Amino acid sequence: MKFVIQAMVIAAFVFLTCPSTAAQTSNMTESQLILEQGVAPHKGLDEIYRRFSEGYKKLDAASVAGLYSETAAYLAPGNNIQTGRQKILENFSGFFDSIKQRNGRADISFRIVQRQVDKNLAYDVGIYTLTTFNEKGEARQSSGKFVVVATRDKSGVWRFQVDGYSDLPREPK
Repeated sequence: MKFVIQAMVIAAFVFLTCPSTAAQTSNMTESQLILEQGVAPHKGLDEIYRRFSEGYKKLDAASVAGLYSETAAYLAPGNNIQTGRQKILENFSGFFDSIKQRNGRADISFRIVQRQVDKNLAYDVGIYTLTTFNEKGEARQSSGKFVVVATRDKSGVWRFQVDGYSDLPREPK
């Protein structure tokens, strides 16, 4: 259950309300990544989010964990800092396995509200929305805020180095 809660709160990663008309979108569909006004697209970073969302749709923990550096720090709420891709893989494996056992599926989307990119280091601040579906197709949605730090490795590939997130308050019904 701990893995389910942790991963539901993940992320890097949103769709709380319809995007403002000023919002920009990258090459991804609007349901995966929204760049708020003033946030420039970045091929390497936007690709991480595309592949992250794809990994969620496929419930593929290895592909999601592969988006993190070997020494990445994963800062899930209520947990100690998890360091290293292997620990991150274990986290996502537990979460995705719990969804598979219930014949469910998952989607995640992101809205980036702040981005800074230098030559080999970047950060994004944003909101994610995670939607999980049970075997009947009934949806459960949760949203949170996140900050990620990405680094570019020697081969030019961008990966998450730090990923921290927490829940957003639930909107009253």
